[in-house]
Amino acid sequence: MSKPSERKNVILIADDESTSRKYLSRILRKDGYEVIEAENGKECLDLSSHIKADMVLLDALMPVMDGFECCRSLRQSPQYQDTPILMITGLDDFESVNQAYEVGATDFLTKPINPAVLCRRLRYLLEVKKAEKALKESEEKYRLLVENLKEVIFYADKEGKLTFLNPAWEELTSLPPESCLGKPLLIYIYPEDQKIYKNYWQSLLQAEENTPPQRCQVRYVKPTGNFGWMRISASPIVTNGEIVGISGTINDITDRKRIEQYQAIERDIIKILAEAETQKEGIEKILETLGRNIGAEIADYWELKPGENLVYPQNLWYINEPEILEIVKKREEEVKPIPWGRWDINYDEKELDSQKLLCYPNCRKIRLVFLFAVKSGEENIGLMAFYSRRPIEYDYELLKDIAKLGAQIGQFVKRKRAEEELKATNLLLQSELQIASEYVLSLLPSPDKQGIKVEQKFIPCAKLGGDIFDYYWLDEETFVVYLLDVAGHGIHSALLSVSVLNLVRNNSLYNTDPYLPWTILEELNRLFQIDGERPNYFTIWYGVYNVNTRELAYASAGHPPAVLIYKEGQQWQYKTLHTPGLPIGMIEDVQFEERVCQIPPDSFLYIFSDGIYEIPQENGTVFGLTNFLNLLLENHRQHQGNLDRMIEQIKAINKSPNFNDDLSIIKLILD
Repeated sequence: MSKPSERKNVILIADDESTSRKYLSRILRKDGYEVIEAENGKECLDLSSHIKADMVLLDALMPVMDGFECCRSLRQSPQYQDTPILMITGLDDFESVNQAYEVGATDFLTKPINPAVLCRRLRYLLEVKKAEKALKESEEKYRLLVENLKEVIFYADKEGKLTFLNPAWEELTSLPPESCLGKPLLIYIYPEDQKIYKNYWQSLLQAEENTPPQRCQVRYVKPTGNFGWMRISASPIVTNGEIVGISGTINDITDRKRIEQYQAIERDIIKILAEAETQKEGIEKILETLGRNIGAEIADYWELKPGENLVYPQNLWYINEPEILEIVKKREEEVKPIPWGRWDINYDEKELDSQKLLCYPNCRKIRLVFLFAVKSGEENIGLMAFYSRRPIEYDYELLKDIAKLGAQIGQFVKRKRAEEELKATNLLLQSELQIASEYVLSLLPSPDKQGIKVEQKFIPCAKLGGDIFDYYWLDEETFVVYLLDVAGHGIHSALLSVSVLNLVRNNSLYNTDPYLPWTILEELNRLFQIDGERPNYFTIWYGVYNVNTRELAYASAGHPPAVLIYKEGQQWQYKTLHTPGLPIGMIEDVQFEERVCQIPPDSFLYIFSDGIYEIPQENGTVFGLTNFLNLLLENHRQHQGNLDRMIEQIKAINKSPNFNDDLSIIKLILD
């Protein structure tokens, strides 16, 4: 009998653009996922009510209900509280990223989407979910095990002296029960917790008859000198209405307390690593958090310089006490770099005392109590050391768990180093982007040299997008115009747009007819398929206008429609010119459709990129194509289609002269 096939992971996709959904679905199905599609956030919520998806991919900007609202609603559903939700957006500003996390998104990706990156990210998130589920089940089993351990049963008189102990007492304390009878339970309580125990005992003696058992958690002293945690649950023994003693149970909760304490520390450290703006801020907060949790009075971080075998003191935390301030002041005057050594010790006093290089010189009042190495994989990054004047008893198992956080701290340090290097090169990059932007501007055609009246605007964004356009005469009566928009930003996108411009402008495309728009698009799609070396696709609108017949042949590939504005009677009207088709480079062997439009006299043709209308609004939506078309028509009615006036209106809507994407628009006056 054949084994049943393994269940496929179900991915729920919500995206209002059918081309994007098809693109994502093709990638995911190829990688072995079952895909369910939704056109907007509301449809996604409806599907989620009767489908349990393993992962949800949400486009941030959608009609009816956007991705942010959909994510927030999904998190309110019990069955989707732990489901990974990946936000996919073309908006890569920090505000949008923060909003995604605020509504409960697990992670985010920005467009254009690299298939390999998407698949790796999905596999990672699904593996993390599986691991978390296994951990939760393991913790539940562990909790049940701890709560059902054999309990100590005890009786004591009103003075607290033990009168009965069962054999489980010896398992807890390593002391025979008979040797402890007649002695106060108080003497087995850790000194710093004895006040808590005394208050608890007094509350038991004042309790009324039939009062439910009262609980108390205190540390107890082990024969080794270390301590453990016990939970006491007890009630008064009442005879003839008078309390004559106390009976109860004792459970060893040392392991549980260690786990709780470690989890609390780990949560604090992870929060610091996620929120710290700089390495200095993060390290100093980590030193303080760990120092206070383990009772240290001074903590410092030593960093290993790349290419050297020396660690240098970098960050310091200490409590605000006069004696400590004097110790720190003297240390700062004498401290020097030290050679990298062996720091994976067992935290016993003998080995800690052997680390003389880290000890405070000429000061016997302070001693090293804890240290651990900070690493990133096998790479040594630095170490953290903690000191105290007091002979505190430590839970060394807890310290060993804390030391494991050195791997996460090491990754944080490496990430912050990379960010600093990125900041250092950012000015150079901005300079290069400015040069590239000026080069793209130099390639654009001059509207003054055309027989057809042309107006144009090109506003490159700070990161430089991939917009470029061109127009020229094919012969005495045929005029060609096109505009393309490469996905993404930066030099790579700009170079791709320039490459396409040169091919089309020089009529260098194989087996094409510049008079037939569909042939141009099909050859570009054959040449520029996205892959590891070319990760960017692009959209394009291409039109050919015959001035004698007034016929406009056009085709588009995932690009916003061109807009024809004309008069019908005394009223200005508009018509969108668009053909269906995926962007160039997404799928091979795509056939592109071509259409023909008869141009009325005294018409205006506008071709533009999506940067002119995909403008984020304060309410989380975008300005949108429909609003832009209405603005365009109103501009004709009120201002005779003045482009300068319209651009000022767009800047006001954007609330800034700087745009998130290139802004390109061409206006052809077709008399």
